[in-house]
Amino acid sequence: MKRSSITYYCSLGLIILILLAAIFGSWLKPHGIGPDQKITMIPYQEDGKTRYMKPPFEPNHTFLLGTDHRGFDMLSLLLNGLKYTLGTALALTALRFAIALPWGLWSGLTGKGRGILHSLQWVISSVPAFIFLFPPLAGIYYGLRLDWGIKADPHYRMLFIWIFILLIAFIGIFPLAYQVANRAKYYNERLFIEASRIMGGSVLHRTVRHLLPCMRNELSFIFLSEFMQVLFLIGQLAIFHIVLGGTETLGSDEAGYFINITLTGEWSSLIAYGSSYIRIYPWIILSVGGSFALLLLSLQFFLTQLKYRYGKDRQLM
Repeated sequence: MKRSSITYYCSLGLIILILLAAIFGSWLKPHGIGPDQKITMIPYQEDGKTRYMKPPFEPNHTFLLGTDHRGFDMLSLLLNGLKYTLGTALALTALRFAIALPWGLWSGLTGKGRGILHSLQWVISSVPAFIFLFPPLAGIYYGLRLDWGIKADPHYRMLFIWIFILLIAFIGIFPLAYQVANRAKYYNERLFIEASRIMGGSVLHRTVRHLLPCMRNELSFIFLSEFMQVLFLIGQLAIFHIVLGGTETLGSDEAGYFINITLTGEWSSLIAYGSSYIRIYPWIILSVGGSFALLLLSLQFFLTQLKYRYGKDRQLM
């Protein structure tokens, strides 16, 4: 382990701030986002007459990042929704690991199934994951009319959630398992693991007592990298309005418009909402898009410093 630098502690501080914002965001938000905190209009004086402004409101001294169509403060939505975004990405990453890790370890130790695993990861990695995911997810999402927001059939929404989870997990299993298998194979060729095998150590024994302790740091790097990839993929899909979060629908047939807005402030749903009004209300997408970019950059900064601190200079195979 190398001596910690100032940049490492800076990156660690950023991660701690992100975690604190996720944990306490619901209490730190400056404005409420409940049904009774909606703002329909604000009166103001102009030329001696009382006029009214309707949301969304531009950034000002009261709402630093502006508001959405309900008059909800964007900063408050971002603070409240961060935990849902991180929790979703964490659950999807953990699901990938739950399948890919034992598969990769077993293949790396025994040498079985490596050919199939190599072929599958090559197929999946040949094009960006978004290309695989967007056509089926978009077809299902709009085919089941989930773009109707709160009017969508809840059974269809639950079906889509399961399909979304399975596809996001599936698309990352094979490259992840192949990466783990390569590292497991590298360590399996070490003399102390070979000695354990000769002395009758089972695959499980060698994995638990020798392989996992050796790969502990590498697995943490891989997990964080995979977490960032899942976050980025969720953000890409959100630009095209493919999201998981529950939404509230504003408007009606009489009004001639429908606006679907996240109930919790979940970031990918905010991206989907803000991208629809990028020209009219640019502060919406700029606030959530900038926050999302800063989140990814902070995670990448921390991962880079973590690798440097623990002497991980070579690229993972």
